[in-house]
Amino acid sequence: MAGRIPQAFIDELIARADIVDVIGSRVPLKRAGREYKACCPFHDEKTPSFWVSPDKQFYHCFGCGAHGTALGFLMEYDRLPFPEAVEDLANRLGLSVPHEATGTPGSSPAGGGAASPNDTAPLYELLAKVTDFYCSALQRGERAQAYAAQRGLHHQAIDAQVALVDARLEANRKKAAA
Repeated sequence: MAGRIPQAFIDELIARADIVDVIGSRVPLKRAGREYKACCPFHDEKTPSFWVSPDKQFYHCFGCGAHGTALGFLMEYDRLPFPEAVEDLANRLGLSVPHEATGTPGSSPAGGGAASPNDTAPLYELLAKVTDFYCSALQRGERAQAYAAQRGLHHQAIDAQVALVDARLEANRKKAAA
């Protein structure tokens, strides 16, 4: 994958798309004043409760509560993941989808490759500090202990969980350092 799709492009794509055309190509819409109505494609019904507003570029079903933009409709109706729905809508409008640069290939999880150890080591150190902070707060704080007891957490379960987290953090630290 090439990287993230810029938010500005997504906003422009939604603004440019005609929601009536997008939904009307999949669901038979009937004009009702300034809006359009249909039986909802997301649940069974006999009378139309699905409304499409071309002015607001928005759809809403008063029966099941489904609502959203043209992009959301494509994701829901065609069961597309977000990037594919963006591609589909962009192709429909004759646009190519830009992607943000991610640096060197494989240098970050967003770029599709594994992150380098130098990228993750500070994160594991931060996680270790956060874990230590919450563990010490739980051991010293009467309110935290009372809350844990109220939730049914016993000292043995908390100690076991803390030990498990510590072991995972240590293993990840070693993996990041290697």
